[in-house]
Amino acid sequence: MDNVFWVISKIFWYLASPNTSIFLVLLTGVGLLFLGREKLGKTLIVGSTALIFLICLLPVHQILLLPLENRFPIPEPLPQKVDGIIVLGGAEIPKLTQLRGQVSLNDSVERLTNFVSLARKYSDAKYVFAGGQGAISSQEYKSATTARLFFEQMGLDTSRIIFDSQSRNTQENVENALQLVKPKKGEKWVLITSAWHMPRSVGIFRKLNWQVIPYPVDFKTNGKFQMSISLPNLFNLYQFSNVIYEWIGLSYYWLMGRTAELFPGCLLYTSDAADE
Repeated sequence: MDNVFWVISKIFWYLASPNTSIFLVLLTGVGLLFLGREKLGKTLIVGSTALIFLICLLPVHQILLLPLENRFPIPEPLPQKVDGIIVLGGAEIPKLTQLRGQVSLNDSVERLTNFVSLARKYSDAKYVFAGGQGAISSQEYKSATTARLFFEQMGLDTSRIIFDSQSRNTQENVENALQLVKPKKGEKWVLITSAWHMPRSVGIFRKLNWQVIPYPVDFKTNGKFQMSISLPNLFNLYQFSNVIYEWIGLSYYWLMGRTAELFPGCLLYTSDAADE
C-alpha cells in the first residue's frame, strides 16, 4: 500500500507542480482556440502567461524560501566530539553518473562537500549516507552509487560509510538510517541537508525520537529579503516549483503524522550539544 501511495504522490506532483501545470493550462488554452472556444482559450492563455511572467519577474520564490532557510542557524560551534554524521541524498544525478561513468551532481552539492569536511574533522564518528532513488522510472540508478564514487574521489574511506540505497523519499531516508545505525540515547548526531529541506527533515527525526544537530547547507538566499525586479527568468519558475513542493511536503507530512510539528524549529542544539 505504501508503494501505491508513493507512486500516486509522484504522478500527482509531476502534473500539479507549477512548472508543469501552468504550461498545461497554457497548452489547453491554445487547444481551445483551435476548437473554436476562443473566449475561454484566450482567458487561459492570458492568465497563464501573466502568471509565468510575474513568477519569473518578481522574487516570489525568495519570499517563500526565507522562512525555510532561516529556521535553523548553522550550529557554531559544533561539539568537540560527535558520535555520527548523516547526510541526506539529493545532490546526485545517478542516471547520468552511471551512463557516463563520471560523477554528476546538481546545485545541492554542498550536502556532499560539507559531509566530507565534517568527516575529516570527526575522524572517529560514524558516517551515514541516506539516499536511494526518488524517481519511479529510474529505480536501477541509485544516489548512493554516485555518492560513493564522489567520496572515493575526495579521499574518504568509503568502507567506513554506511550507505542506504533503498530509500525513495525523506521519510524512508530517516527510517532506513535509524534501522542501520540504531543510535543510542544521548548520542550526538549531525544532520546535513539543504537549509530549505531542514525543517521537514528534523520533524521526521524528532517524530522517531532521534535528536540530531541540524547543519543546514545549500542556501539559496542570503537570509534577508531583497526586493528586486529583473528580466524574466524561467529559472525562477523552477525555484518557485521547488519551494512550493517543500511547503506542501511539510503540510502533508504533518497531516499524515510523519513529523512531530507542522513547522519544526530550532531547539538551541548548538548550546545544548556543545561541550562546556
